[in-house]
Amino acid sequence: MKTSDPFIKAYYDFKDSVDFTRKGILPDMDNMVSFLLMGLPRVPADERTDAIASIEAIDQRVMILKAVFLELNHDASEAFMDRGLKIYDKAGEKARLLLKETEG
Repeated sequence: MKTSDPFIKAYYDFKDSVDFTRKGILPDMDNMVSFLLMGLPRVPADERTDAIASIEAIDQRVMILKAVFLELNHDASEAFMDRGLKIYDKAGEKARLLLKETEG
């Protein structure tokens, strides 16, 4: 899909890299925190150097990861999807906390 919005492009770039045959897998908290801090997937805020760019990048990553998780598991139970979304939220919180501690 062609789009001029960098966030939407980042979403589709990541979505296109996901294997949609592997459904029903909950994200691993430690892996998610690591990915968020390492800059995976790439997002528009990664291109900025201002003080809040790194926090916004984590938020953008979490939004993209959650959206793809929901698309991938659209036929899963609501309880399963809620568990997965909570893992992404907690991973985002941990990543932001670690980032703030290191930038301190």
